[in-house]
Amino acid sequence: MIRRVCIRLCVITIAAMTLSACSSRKNTAANRRYQEFITRYNIHYNGATHFDETLRNMENSYEDDFSQLLFVHPVEAKADKSATQPSGDFTRSIEKAQKAIQVRSIKKKPARKPGKSRDPKYKEWMKRDEYNPFLHNSWLMMGRSQYYNGDFLGAASTFFYISKHFTWLPRTVTEAKLMQAMCYIALGWQFEAEMILTRIKETDLGNNTLRRLYNLAYADFYIHAADYAAALPFLAEAAKQAKGTQRTRLNFLLGQLYERTGDKQRAYNAFEKAGSASSAPYRTKFNARIKQSEVFTGSDIEPEVKALRRMTRYDRNKEYLDQVYYAIGNLYLSRGDTARAIENYIIANEKSTRSGIDKAINQLRLGDLYFTRRKYELAQPCYSEAVPLLPETYPGYDSLKRRSDVLDELAVYAQNISLQDSLLRLAAMTPEERSAVIDKIITDLKKKEEEEAEQTRREEYLAEQAASGNNLADNNTQSFVINSDNSWYFYNTAVKNAGKTEFQKRWGSRKLEDNWRRRNKSSFNTDDFDSSDRADLPDTSDESDHADSPEAAPTDTAAAARASDPHYPEYYLAQIPSTDAEISNANDIIQEGIYNLGLILKDKLEDFPAARSEFDRLLTRYPDNIYRLDTYYNLYLMYMRLGLETDAEVYRRLIIEQFPESAYGTALRNPDYIDNLRNMDARQQELYERTYEAYLENRNSDVHEAYRTMEKDYPLSKIMPKFMFLHALAYVTENKPDEFNATLRTLLERYPSTDITPIASAWLKGMAKGRRLHSGASNMRAMLWDLRLSNDSTATDSTEVVFNLNPEEPQLLVFTFATDEVAAPQLLFDIARHNFSSFVVKDFDLESMNFGRLGLIVVGGFGNMAELNHYRKVMAESAEFRLPRGVRPIAISDADFKTLITQGRSFEEYFRYRDEQNYIDTQAELLAPEDIEPLPAEETPEETPAPTDSQPENEPQEPGEPSVPATTPPTPAKPGQKKPAATDEPSQPAPVPLLPSSEGDDDPLLLEP
Repeated sequence: MIRRVCIRLCVITIAAMTLSACSSRKNTAANRRYQEFITRYNIHYNGATHFDETLRNMENSYEDDFSQLLFVHPVEAKADKSATQPSGDFTRSIEKAQKAIQVRSIKKKPARKPGKSRDPKYKEWMKRDEYNPFLHNSWLMMGRSQYYNGDFLGAASTFFYISKHFTWLPRTVTEAKLMQAMCYIALGWQFEAEMILTRIKETDLGNNTLRRLYNLAYADFYIHAADYAAALPFLAEAAKQAKGTQRTRLNFLLGQLYERTGDKQRAYNAFEKAGSASSAPYRTKFNARIKQSEVFTGSDIEPEVKALRRMTRYDRNKEYLDQVYYAIGNLYLSRGDTARAIENYIIANEKSTRSGIDKAINQLRLGDLYFTRRKYELAQPCYSEAVPLLPETYPGYDSLKRRSDVLDELAVYAQNISLQDSLLRLAAMTPEERSAVIDKIITDLKKKEEEEAEQTRREEYLAEQAASGNNLADNNTQSFVINSDNSWYFYNTAVKNAGKTEFQKRWGSRKLEDNWRRRNKSSFNTDDFDSSDRADLPDTSDESDHADSPEAAPTDTAAAARASDPHYPEYYLAQIPSTDAEISNANDIIQEGIYNLGLILKDKLEDFPAARSEFDRLLTRYPDNIYRLDTYYNLYLMYMRLGLETDAEVYRRLIIEQFPESAYGTALRNPDYIDNLRNMDARQQELYERTYEAYLENRNSDVHEAYRTMEKDYPLSKIMPKFMFLHALAYVTENKPDEFNATLRTLLERYPSTDITPIASAWLKGMAKGRRLHSGASNMRAMLWDLRLSNDSTATDSTEVVFNLNPEEPQLLVFTFATDEVAAPQLLFDIARHNFSSFVVKDFDLESMNFGRLGLIVVGGFGNMAELNHYRKVMAESAEFRLPRGVRPIAISDADFKTLITQGRSFEEYFRYRDEQNYIDTQAELLAPEDIEPLPAEETPEETPAPTDSQPENEPQEPGEPSVPATTPPTPAKPGQKKPAATDEPSQPAPVPLLPSSEGDDDPLLLEP
């Protein structure tokens, strides 16, 4: 027994001594072999096994997007967050590699051997950084795991370390450099990747693994550089050397590159290899078969068509029927049979069960055919439905998006033309022919409704079966994430496009313009500016009253119902023009549509042949149309741009001869017109900047002269409305209201749809109501109130703004001033000192803001208007505080001020809205008597009540309750205060408060009557 114990103790002691001798801190031959063995078959083995399994699962399970160029490996999708992300987590392999490096690394130098100091190999041996013969494999495994985990930058750092610290292993260094280049390619660092690849020589590729990696790296590099021809030989070799699903993937990618370089036969063969691979999943085989149809070059397509039609019979292809018919359409299109191609594309759209990329591609192909045939009303819904389904990385996305946007405009006019042409044809038919056409329309409508009802019933039945567990509708539909971006709506293109699609489903195609839901798009009405013309209008009150009377109501309700139901002939007969006026109106709509089609094609798509065709159609069909002058001019510009000066001269002569007094005729009589046109952009911009500066400096004569110069040299300039606007504004400080009024009227008549129109229209309406020009102040001051409260020059919002105007909300007192006239720091100090000395308990927030030349001091902390009025009363009574000249206080609610800031609005908009809402201004008490604008001579102010004992005459009266707009709840009366008696007289709008200036009077532009 004692002997056995002694033997065990000896064995344990020897083992302990052996293990201690093999510590990683020692560098002996035995220790190196031991550490290599433990690393290879323990830690590294576990990590490598996990790495191989995870990589195999990633390659086999990844769902490629066959609508775009495939990735050379699924891991590259991790560099594109909008792409479908691959599965697989290599963290365990990274941890195992790190553990092996930390625990099994041998950094200590071995003991020097005598007599070896001059041996070159021994010197290199002693310079090594690592003496574990196997540890470089763990470093490579860590770099690969980082790469396939999507940490491309971390992997590049690891491979760079390997290339610098394992120089005695040339194959390891070459692999590290190739993998480092792959990391750079994934990061988009093309230059850095090229620098590495060009330094690797063919002699450095010592085994098949390195040659495969070399070919794959070069193929990936050229693909990212869009040099597909250069990538082909490397990709072909890489595909031969790959195995399993990765070989199938590379063959499919090879077919895509052959297709893009125009080699359809080799593309067909590559797709055939991808589809015939035993390891290829069915989805890959199916898409490879579809791609074969796109590149088919044989003389007889019927066998291909029959083979594709047979595919529609199998249940497993139910979810792919749209792609099958799309492929059939491609075959017919390759032979120029566009009619059958369109027929199959339409069927593909009807058979589609997935709103994904496949449906988008089919719609794009169909839309392109319609667009080429100039059937814009048919092309528009195709593009409108397809573009929102596309990722932004789709080839040519920007041009497709631009075409879709333009088609939204083209379709409106094309639909109008088509509808009016149809109605005119029906109007020209005999009653019998007309009835036959209408009967066919009704029959088709009923048939379509029956088909839709049947489809709806089928979908409801399948949904019920699916809900009950009997999933008859389960087609294993694969949905692809087009955009996983969670950013704000306007930065998220996929969500924004989906919203556009939903809008068009509800409203149809609408031209992008203001007041898009109104029939009359004009933002102004000249009747609003001149009440004298209204006396000439007939009185239609009796007629309207009669129309609303019970006697005028339709007696035959059944007939009225049939006239509004598309299932009855009366519905269509009511739309057919019958009188000369209705026929003339239909022709006017057609003229407008044809002209705008040509204009849009010319200006927005630069499709000059199509634009010329539309203009020629207009001139041929309607020789005396009202757009003749503009049509001549656009044809002239197109021919000049195309270099066809002889043809351009024909239309120049037509304009001069037929329209000599027009702006075009005047401009084209100038022999230097084309040269002026070429230089117009630069010169007009410079002239406008000088004119604007002259306006701000009150050099009104220079403003008028610049306007006359533009009228002479560039009458057709797009910024001519701006010159005319400054020309009108200059009349304000010259106190010439007639010239101001006339110029604005001319501006609105010539340019009814510019960004200046709303401002000019509002001012003319104000003058029509009796408001007068506020002259005598500086032009600069008048511009302050139009400044938008935003430091972003692009922040403009043309929508109608709405303010709360609620006196019970928290309020602000905003002191406004011109920054070059008032010292903001001194004003801020004076207000702060007044607050500190006058209010012991109450604290107020002070903030200084600056928007260009408009400075603001904002005083906050008022719970409602009553508190603000008390603050103003104390300020008015203060003997020490005095507002500097040029400072204007404005009371505004905190919510309304935030609206001004967030929407980039101007105080002028706030004043105008408040005036229209009859919100009483109570700021005048803060102004000195000499600064208050006197009332016009024809007006008499209301009598001021005599002072009472409780309120001395020399003290300011307590401000009354502000009136509240009709959209807010009424303000409750104070206790003991009598409510004013109701009167039949409407309350007058409050005058816009004025800002005192050093000149003694000031803006805004218009004063109240």
